[in-house]
Amino acid sequence: MDEPGKNDKLRQLQAIGMVWNVIASIAVPTTLLALGGRWLDQRLSSSPWMTILGLLAALGISYLLVIRQAKQIAETLKTPKP
Repeated sequence: MDEPGKNDKLRQLQAIGMVWNVIASIAVPTTLLALGGRWLDQRLSSSPWMTILGLLAALGISYLLVIRQAKQIAETLKTPKP
């Protein structure tokens, strides 16, 4: 037999995993593209324009990733658990 509360713990771990995925979808592109923009600014003496463009690109990419993950989470919540 299943232990009482085992399903609750599993659902909590799944929820934490989903939150970390969303955080990573925002943090990774932002960090990489901001640093890449800063590096380009230093190489091209164009400060702060490449950093700003990198951040805007990261905003768009993060938006798309979070929307995709939100749809996946919604689908997960729709499907009944056995």
